Amino acid sequence: MKNIEQLIKESLENHELPYNEAAWESMSKRLDGTSPSPFYRKWWVAASIGTVLVGSALFFTMNSQSESAGNTQKDIPALTQNIKNSQTTKQNRKAAFQHTVAPQTNTLHTKEKQTDIHQESNMVVAQNYSRPAVVHPSSNPKDEPVKKETEGLQSLILATKPTPTDVNSSKPNILPVTFNKPKYCVGDEVEITNPNENLVVQVIQNEKNLLTIKPSSKKTFTASSEGMIEVQSGNQKQTAIVYGTTTDLYIHVDPTLIYENAIPAVRFSVSGNDNPVHWSVEKHASEVENGTFVVHPYKGTDIEVTVSSKDQNGCTVTEKKIISIPEEYKLNASKALDINSTDPRVATFMPFVLTKRNTPFELYIYDARSGRVIFKTTDPSNGWNGVDSNTGELLKNGSTVLWKVILGNPNPGEPREYNGTLVLKTE
Repeated sequence: MKNIEQLIKESLENHELPYNEAAWESMSKRLDGTSPSPFYRKWWVAASIGTVLVGSALFFTMNSQSESAGNTQKDIPALTQNIKNSQTTKQNRKAAFQHTVAPQTNTLHTKEKQTDIHQESNMVVAQNYSRPAVVHPSSNPKDEPVKKETEGLQSLILATKPTPTDVNSSKPNILPVTFNKPKYCVGDEVEITNPNENLVVQVIQNEKNLLTIKPSSKKTFTASSEGMIEVQSGNQKQTAIVYGTTTDLYIHVDPTLIYENAIPAVRFSVSGNDNPVHWSVEKHASEVENGTFVVHPYKGTDIEVTVSSKDQNGCTVTEKKIISIPEEYKLNASKALDINSTDPRVATFMPFVLTKRNTPFELYIYDARSGRVIFKTTDPSNGWNGVDSNTGELLKNGSTVLWKVILGNPNPGEPREYNGTLVLKTE
């Protein structure tokens, strides 16, 4: 499309009014020859030119909306100056024409000529535009049409310029989902939160649908297998990785119960991972000595230990082992008393550990049928010989008694009391 300035310039330069000499002579004979008022002639000429200019500007402005608003705004100052220059040129040409053809005319000549000019201008507008333009008269005929045209172009540019709201108002504001951790290991708890109020998200792992999270809610589940977790929310995708363990742990133990300073002990060791390990055991006292896990089974015969460590991905590696020892630790007390034996440990009753451990204690012997205390001592060298201390009589052969030891200073994790049964042999 041609430049708007060039089109307006060509329209103004090629527009001329035809001269009819006979009409001018006829009207001169009828009128008194009074010179027309220069003010009215200039006003009508300016109004006609303004009508043509405004109509032309509106037409080309409406057909140039496809061009960028920035280029149009840059043309406004030049357009305004060209309009003023064209108006001045047109007025000069009109004055020369009137001075040459009709130096003196009367008021009737002026009105008829103005009517012809106005009609011809309207014809030009009707041929070039889809709708007529309107120019309002003002006190300044030279400047007001140009000012109105410039303001109209600026208003049209601003009205058609898109705004960020118009462009983006249809796009929803989608918020990303959140994970409680950036990565997971098999067995970890995964928590995914969907903050969107009107969006349902799908959780996928290894190309399989795991679950669906409703708007403004969260889901928690246990990672049961390794692989990528993907969550799609609109055009956004969040991922998290589930790792499996890369190493194994192996527990080594000698199930033979040993006594260290009369204390029961079972030692465990581990291999398969150079990272630090953590040990644990149920129901028993324990300690770590020089990388070895030592368990003291004061009660029971089953020992269950667990060892754990971290692999290269930070995942926890765990191993368990259960062993059984031959007998329960009860201060190494004998189960029978034979008063005729030559072995002092069997001929009298005193738990063996009490003779080795430097700890205060109280030993009680009870009659199994009545529950009476028939013997009591705190001296590890004074064992019971089968005599009821209340009557001074030896119990019958095959009698069963109960015993109990209360420790004054038990070891960490050790029970304060031990008890058991004892069968008496006197024959």
